[in-house]
Amino acid sequence: MTETKTEAPAIGHAECLVIGGGVIGSSIAYHLAKEGRSTILLERFIPGEGASGAAVGMLAAESEEFTDPELAQFARTSRDAFPELVRDLERFSGVSVEFRTEGFVTPFRSEAEGQRRWNAAIAREGDHPVWWDARELARRIPGLDGQAIGAIYRSKETQISPAQLCCAYTGAATVLGATIWSGTQAEQLVVQHGRVCGVQTDSGFFSCDQVIIAGGLDSMRLLEQVGFEYPLYPVKGEAVAISLKDHPLEYTIYADDIYLVPKQNNELWIGATSLPYQDDKEVTIVSLEGLLARASAWLPRVREASFIRTWAGLRPQAVAGRPCIGPVPGVEGVYAAVGHYRNGVLLSEATGRVIAALLKGVGMAELGISGFSPERIKEASK
Repeated sequence: MTETKTEAPAIGHAECLVIGGGVIGSSIAYHLAKEGRSTILLERFIPGEGASGAAVGMLAAESEEFTDPELAQFARTSRDAFPELVRDLERFSGVSVEFRTEGFVTPFRSEAEGQRRWNAAIAREGDHPVWWDARELARRIPGLDGQAIGAIYRSKETQISPAQLCCAYTGAATVLGATIWSGTQAEQLVVQHGRVCGVQTDSGFFSCDQVIIAGGLDSMRLLEQVGFEYPLYPVKGEAVAISLKDHPLEYTIYADDIYLVPKQNNELWIGATSLPYQDDKEVTIVSLEGLLARASAWLPRVREASFIRTWAGLRPQAVAGRPCIGPVPGVEGVYAAVGHYRNGVLLSEATGRVIAALLKGVGMAELGISGFSPERIKEASK
């Protein structure tokens, strides 16, 4: 690894420098500040404007049906911490994250499909499914497709507003002493004698003791500067918001090919497409038609709703298939928290908390995240 130096005086110094103001970086800044660590967060745009702000905010630790046991446990731990997290964030920041706790419903149209889903759910340790028959489903969700003969209900699944969550994380972090630098692009990690000592940005040089790289797709460039390759690729996700003024939906519907997420003011967010390697943020007509068709197949009154808006975001998917969290090998003081794909909001609490713990000297195994280790990922790629 090439050593880098700078003669420029520092325009800021902190123990911890967090690069990336999405939901992961914002959570890390909050947890570090909560631990009393002096913290600066650098974001090239405005916190929450990227992939995090384009999410729909589901905390779907069970509904996602993770096949990786370590990732499944990490997701459940993170989701279960949100009630207390929300209380703290809203108290510190004064920002409502619009936390909703009605639960998620996965409907099915055949006994075989229902049984398959039920067997898979009860086989996963930590899941808490409830079986709804056709009568219970019709009572709970009037107007659902008549061919739906039942559903799996997950009471512990919750959801929030992603943009508001980012705002609450950064607001709380600021109250606790962190500094947020928006509109600041990290350009070069500065390394001396095998240890990071700062970051050169388009605004100037920031000195630090540790750097945490949590900048989504932009993270690859910085990680490569210290000899660590962790390939990420964009997966475009498109969504649409509509208004069900007269008959708002209570529960989140999480089906195979679509999810319908009720929000405040009778809004219903419908998502999402999954388009690998597409790096634009345009919403196409064909995608919009597909989302609305699949949504109305489950909830016919979607056809009578009024249109509000559409949007798209670029999820950072890791080629390795799991997030990379922990100390980066080869240089002291550099940590990664990248590759959360479409589960950044869900995994944000646990990621921020374990990064804060790692910086205090707690081990990867003790935190239950050995499989996310950059060292192990690097070894596996050889």
